[in-house]
Amino acid sequence: MNEKIIGSIVTVLIACGLVSAAVYYMSPAQIPQKPTGELDFTVTGISDCLRFLNSSVPTIYVPFTIAPNESWQLTINATKMPGGTSGWTDVYIYNGYWDKGTNKTCKAADLYPIMSDIESTGFAIRANTVYTQTFVEAALKSYTVFFVVPPGGPAAFHVTLKPT
Repeated sequence: MNEKIIGSIVTVLIACGLVSAAVYYMSPAQIPQKPTGELDFTVTGISDCLRFLNSSVPTIYVPFTIAPNESWQLTINATKMPGGTSGWTDVYIYNGYWDKGTNKTCKAADLYPIMSDIESTGFAIRANTVYTQTFVEAALKSYTVFFVVPPGGPAAFHVTLKPT
């Protein structure tokens, strides 16, 4: 065979492999093959803004994967809320697994690449209102729940994910 033809074929194969790898690794919605086990942790933060649009606002995230035909309940309780009973933070959900922060916190700017895929749950965590949602899926499915750290002082949230 002609060396130019062989070189062209090898170049095309390498290019296809690189493109496939890039698409796979850059996909933010990759689903871990192993479901998440129980979660039980507390996360804290302090902020001066309550908007995703401010790129530096601290954001808390909870990524998890549910096994087929299992039922898991996510609970987020504000154990310390700036503003007391007047303090609040909205809860958002992403249909995918996102874990690109540190210790379950990130900056809002880290989320900008997936911002259009993050949806409001229509729920606000308050000092006296716990966020609870049960997840049941027929197939392996991942989610990430987000909320910004409310302004006005230190905040602390207790997060659990338990089977129901």
